[in-house]
Amino acid sequence: GAPSIISSHSVQSLGSRHRLFRSEQAIGGRSLGSGYRLFQPLRPMALLALAIAALAAAAVDQTCPSTNSALVLKQRPEAGVHISPSHFELVELPKPAELGEGKVLVRNLYASLDPTHRIWATDDAQYMPPASLGKPMRAATIGVVEQSNEPSLPVGSHVVGIGGLQQYYVTSAAEGAVDVGEDMPLTSHLSVLSFIIGLTAWVGTYDILDVQAGDTVVISGGAGAVGSLAGQLAKMRGARVIGIVGSDAKAQWLTSELGFDGAVSYKDGEVALVAALRAAAPNGVDKYFDNTGGVSTEAVLKAMNNGARIALCGVISGYNSGEMGLSNYQMLLHRRVKVEGFICTDHFSKYAEVKGELAALVKAGKIVYKEDIQEGLANYVPALNRLFDGSNTGKLLLKID
Repeated sequence: GAPSIISSHSVQSLGSRHRLFRSEQAIGGRSLGSGYRLFQPLRPMALLALAIAALAAAAVDQTCPSTNSALVLKQRPEAGVHISPSHFELVELPKPAELGEGKVLVRNLYASLDPTHRIWATDDAQYMPPASLGKPMRAATIGVVEQSNEPSLPVGSHVVGIGGLQQYYVTSAAEGAVDVGEDMPLTSHLSVLSFIIGLTAWVGTYDILDVQAGDTVVISGGAGAVGSLAGQLAKMRGARVIGIVGSDAKAQWLTSELGFDGAVSYKDGEVALVAALRAAAPNGVDKYFDNTGGVSTEAVLKAMNNGARIALCGVISGYNSGEMGLSNYQMLLHRRVKVEGFICTDHFSKYAEVKGELAALVKAGKIVYKEDIQEGLANYVPALNRLFDGSNTGKLLLKID
């Protein structure tokens, strides 16, 4: 498989194509060998000029490709199956050539891989139109401006946008492109500082759950990008925080590095998880940040206090299986639970403020985050499936080649 880079923070590869340049000279009036024709010796300066021209042509060929590699959605995945390479196709599209007024050409460097990609690929009812068949798969990206007709986005600046799984795209300030600056690690703008991760964790913890000192907060998908950040934000409010995870290594990360008060596994099933939750949260659960649904949510519902709140952020356990139902649904009634589903884009008006707050916390070393960086458009499918098989920790990104 492609290499994986997993980095903890308190913070393009282009295929090389080489052209062989060969010069030949006649020596002593004789042929250099079969197939070679006699010609006059080239002077040293002429040889140098030819070499420079060849190198320049190779450089242009390598740094200014005329095509745009893209991963397009070929067919929609059915319920009950994981996405596979058959659902996508790696193609060469024309590289955007003409820029209108205010437009910029961006070369994508990294793409954000999120559970919602599995939703976007379907034509199921969802919170935005499905990704289009035959088009580059939708994804948030960060890239560098290579051509610009917009003074606020000069060549060399880095911008975040919905650039899709492709090497190049055209955007503008009017479409939301903003120079992210150079004061934070580049990939952080797709992870801890992004609207998909940072804004989601902030809104869910502080606005939807309204976490207060003394609350017991449980977070499913606790070692994921959103869950791990939400837990740290809840701790800053003085809450007791329990993460639900799928491995001992993830549990250790939450408790030893992120400051969670406890971590429990969903792998042994609902009965074992209910017992583990009651041991970790003997006074019951007041607030639940739900990223996964499934067995985690079934167990939490049996451990909730009266008047508890749930911030419903995701149902990742059912995105492939299509099974979204709850057998313990009645506990919402019995415990008078308030449930609110939310999408980060609904709260975009406060993103700038939240991003500033998060950046300050990261710089101060008060927030820890991980990034799981996979490489190559051709590696998209196995990379995305890391979100569903439990092998991912932190924010999953794809380096675009």
